[in-house]
Amino acid sequence: MITKVFNSFFLGLILYLILDFLVFIGIKTNYLDYYHIKEYYNVLFVDHQNYIILVIISFVFGYLMMQKKSAKAFAFFYIFLIVLSFSTFLTPIGRSIGEYLFRKNDLVFRLGKVKFSGDLLYKGRVYTYIYRKDINKVIKLKNSELTILK
Repeated sequence: MITKVFNSFFLGLILYLILDFLVFIGIKTNYLDYYHIKEYYNVLFVDHQNYIILVIISFVFGYLMMQKKSAKAFAFFYIFLIVLSFSTFLTPIGRSIGEYLFRKNDLVFRLGKVKFSGDLLYKGRVYTYIYRKDINKVIKLKNSELTILK
């Protein structure tokens, strides 16, 4: 019984991570690389996981795949999900998903005593990337030195 639960979870985890991996590769190539955001893929992938959803979906995927009655229907559904995940490799889709997840427009920042406005493109572990419309440039600032006011 315990081995079936473990095997089911492990199979579901692998199936889920394949989908997640493809989505984040598309976001990295079409959003982060477009704005010259230098973040390692592993950091991007790990920092933006919802572990509760990961566990739940892993159990569901594994359970559906291990059941003889639902395995064939789930396999067709999973192939559809793979194609959907690959759609992030298309530039407009990958960039729009990246903007939805990471970009926050028209914020005010403070760096020391200087205030400026811009669009938050990505906030990583160490650096924040901001697009400044006034100078038409992406700037990279340390999180420890930057304050987001609005």
